[in-house]
Amino acid sequence: MATEVTTPYTATGHTRVREVMAKTICTASKSDTVERVARMMKDEDCGFVPVTDDGRVIGAITDRDIVMRCVSAGHTDTMKTTAGEVMSTHVISIDVNDTLDRTGELMASHQVRRLPVVENGRIVGVLSHGNLVQALHGGGAAQRATVAVTQGA
Repeated sequence: MATEVTTPYTATGHTRVREVMAKTICTASKSDTVERVARMMKDEDCGFVPVTDDGRVIGAITDRDIVMRCVSAGHTDTMKTTAGEVMSTHVISIDVNDTLDRTGELMASHQVRRLPVVENGRIVGVLSHGNLVQALHGGGAAQRATVAVTQGA
């Protein structure tokens, strides 16, 4: 019986974001409740949900945002609090045609683990620190980003 051997894809720092980003994403609107966002996170097994308006990223909500800005802040009706009330509004994104080197630089300089990927201003994917590490086998830009995003962790 013959076994097909495939060579794993090897990315370089010059590889474009579009080649390694997650293309299946879930998004929320500012008016969505924290309960709905938390259920999305559970259903999609993710801890990061971009908040969009007409396909454009206006914020992001993470599992940490829910804990720090909602639960531990003592909101009286946590489940009815809106994403707009707890989302981060200063969201760094990356263009679909940027390189993985650029991605690593952004993650390192802003100490973020996930970047919404945009094309013509509209969200088309998400690139996580994990995607970067896997694509670059932990070297180069991935190694630099890892050092930065884990400081103080």
